[in-house]
Amino acid sequence: MLAYEWMRIAFFAALVLGIALPLVGSTAVYKRLSSSGDALAHSSLAGVAIGLVAGLNPMVISIIACVVSFLIIELLRKKFHKFSEIGVAVVLSAAIGIAGILSRYAHSLNFESYLFGSILLIQDYELIASIIIMVIVVVFYAVFYRSIAASLYSEDEAKVNGVKVGALNFCHSLLLSISIAIAAKVVGSLVVSSMIVLPTAIALLFKRGYLQTMIISLVASLGCMLGGLTISYYASWAPGATIVSLAVALLLVVLLIKLMCYLIQKQKQRKSLSK
Repeated sequence: MLAYEWMRIAFFAALVLGIALPLVGSTAVYKRLSSSGDALAHSSLAGVAIGLVAGLNPMVISIIACVVSFLIIELLRKKFHKFSEIGVAVVLSAAIGIAGILSRYAHSLNFESYLFGSILLIQDYELIASIIIMVIVVVFYAVFYRSIAASLYSEDEAKVNGVKVGALNFCHSLLLSISIAIAAKVVGSLVVSSMIVLPTAIALLFKRGYLQTMIISLVASLGCMLGGLTISYYASWAPGATIVSLAVALLLVVLLIKLMCYLIQKQKQRKSLSK
């Protein structure tokens, strides 16, 4: 498998995005912004459609579309403070509408590659973009980890302690938008939001602190990315769909193990009480 250069490049791309996505995803889940990730993923699809129809670079237009969508969501969230989810619904609806209309005029094969991902056909500039966003995300979390953790615990207390919560949230959302736009080419626009949420969902089942949750989500993400890519190679399945399916399967397995441990513990408690 690794004898092929295109497979080695695909594995490296999966490794890079397997690090970036759970980092931005863990904070998004803690801030209850999972639905925003779905809206941004569909926005990336709309950007791809615009790029293909206009004859421009789809990934660049996808990044621009995601950033603009994120700004609109933030604007509407402030405008409708009591109904902050409206912004997500508006952007999601608009993105689906634009992508649906323009998909008719976009080259069908190119458009479908962004729907379901084409990690095996990743180009040099896409790999470079993935590496750059991964490095930026890792540096961001390494430098501002304490501030991020403080803002997740309590934004009011973080502000009192001098943390610039607004700027921190803005930077995180910006990185989330760009990460989703770039990853859409790898795992597909329709499934990229799953890889934002699923690794963190798996990690949350272990009920650890924020740092441990982030580490577990990283391990789960890398396992699903690399494992899904390996399975897709030997089974001749679509890589993006296989990666997400493996993540869902892992979530179900962890849930089952947790349930079995709970039932065993309950059984032991009943035996101890009966004595």
